[in-house]
Amino acid sequence: MLSFSFIATRAVHFASTVVIAGIFIFLAFVEAPVLGENRDHTWPGAAAFHSRLLGIAWLSLAVSIVSGAAWLLLVATNITGSSLAQVISDGSAQTLLTRTQFGHTWQARVVLAVLLAAALLRFNRKAEWRPAERFVAAALATGFVGSLAWSGHGGATPGLRGEAHLTADALHLIAAGAWIGGLVPLRLLLSSVAQAAGPLGVGIARDVTLRFSTLGIAAVATLIVSGLFNTWILVGSVSGLVEFQYGRLLLMKLALFGVLLAVAAFNRLRLTPRLVAAAANASHASIDAVRRLKRNCLVETALGLAILIMVGALGTISPGMHMHGS
Repeated sequence: MLSFSFIATRAVHFASTVVIAGIFIFLAFVEAPVLGENRDHTWPGAAAFHSRLLGIAWLSLAVSIVSGAAWLLLVATNITGSSLAQVISDGSAQTLLTRTQFGHTWQARVVLAVLLAAALLRFNRKAEWRPAERFVAAALATGFVGSLAWSGHGGATPGLRGEAHLTADALHLIAAGAWIGGLVPLRLLLSSVAQAAGPLGVGIARDVTLRFSTLGIAAVATLIVSGLFNTWILVGSVSGLVEFQYGRLLLMKLALFGVLLAVAAFNRLRLTPRLVAAAANASHASIDAVRRLKRNCLVETALGLAILIMVGALGTISPGMHMHGS
């Protein structure tokens, strides 16, 4: 198992990348269609919401770039056994970047990061992107988070099995971005509505919550299927879940995922219907429902962050199949 600094760097990079993907996917597939349906009315809080969300997006992108560079350097130090200063000065980091699959993946992700920055510069706080720009931005975001699959265990699995593993890994990461990362803009929107109550804002919050709930169901289904497939490839057997450190940590991740799923189910089955009913009646209870959803979004985000920390650790441990094969 590698150092705490390496685990922390991976976790920070995963978290910042997931948030970026979540923001772009949320804007393109959740918020934009809802605002399009309400194009005859202008939501007063839209500009402020977009401004705050852009700030989070820029910060997340910057953190992902810095943490990505740190990840590359830490991998170089682990391979060579040298210090950070040495791998920079002797060209080991450059060799890793230019002559390995890990480095080639990182170069491609730098290009995607630059294109994402360009997309953010094109974003209009009042009108968002044009339709074509929305889909391009979302595609760049899914590529940015999905390409992380080539930096994990999937990138080391050979043959057709490896291709299937990489595909499942990429889908797993994209689904995590859509759901876990999307909680950030969702909570920010609910906060904007709760602070400046109004029938239009509440109606937008209701429609956005319903659309995000549908997206969340698709993301959860993808996470479950791809997660089971990855577990089968990496762990290999039920005994591998308890005999090896990788399996035990994976069980902890699955337990947290179960709690996260329970909170999401409560939001979907209990709080969202309350918001829909209250918004339809234009009652004051709609604001209370918005506040409860906002609170539970924070709980979901915290649980998602804990899972990402475990993902950061899991990538540094040899899985059960590798242990069996040694």
